[in-house]
Amino acid sequence: MKKNKVLLSFDVEEFDLPREHGDKITLKKGVEVSSQGLETILEILEETKVRVTFFVTGNFASLRPEMVKKMERAGHEVACHGVDHFKPSKSDVAESKKIIEKITRKPVKGYRQPRMFKIDYHELKRCDYKYDSSVNPAFIPGRYNNFRVPRKPYKKSGVIELPTSVATFIRVPLFWLALHLFPKRIYLSLVKSTLNTQGYFATYFHPWEFVDLGRFKVVPWYIQKNSGENLADRLKWLINELKQEKNDFITYSEFLGV
Repeated sequence: MKKNKVLLSFDVEEFDLPREHGDKITLKKGVEVSSQGLETILEILEETKVRVTFFVTGNFASLRPEMVKKMERAGHEVACHGVDHFKPSKSDVAESKKIIEKITRKPVKGYRQPRMFKIDYHELKRCDYKYDSSVNPAFIPGRYNNFRVPRKPYKKSGVIELPTSVATFIRVPLFWLALHLFPKRIYLSLVKSTLNTQGYFATYFHPWEFVDLGRFKVVPWYIQKNSGENLADRLKWLINELKQEKNDFITYSEFLGV
């Protein structure tokens, strides 16, 4: 019997959420916050023995190259997430690849645009990326409306697009915020339904979520909810529940065969 595939990913970026809400935070502090959360994530992954894909910004990689190397040594896939997370630009597609490949000494295959903004597929192709994962095929007010976008992988300008997973009905997003807000059993039920329908489940989180966000008063309550240790416990629980179902945890490039 063919096993379903679980594709966990983490957007390793400088914590800049306060800037979205009108507050200031330095790059150094943003990287410090994300590094703290990343250590928690790496411990969970080592304990549960699963491999994931990390989409890393050039800013984070340049300031924490040792952590990028730690991901790679642990068998995880390291992909690109632009350079500056708060102000993405077209040049980031090429520049981020140079930064990450210089650290890992391996070719980078995947890209994810900061905040899932629109991406130039021709530029991705020119820079020899094999896949992109910058599409959430759902509607989120003030962010994007992708109800007409395919849920499963598709090709665009020679690059494979792997959308993040949504629920099988009305396209309820099953990304990071859903694990914060939904009752655990309801979230798990939606994930299992997606796995059984599509044969795989792809989602993403951020290291800064695994830090107690209560000290950042500007961060909205619905993001603070179940952050820090609570989210670490929820992620560990989710992984163990899905492992009991005999699902395979693999990286994005492995899933796509690139």
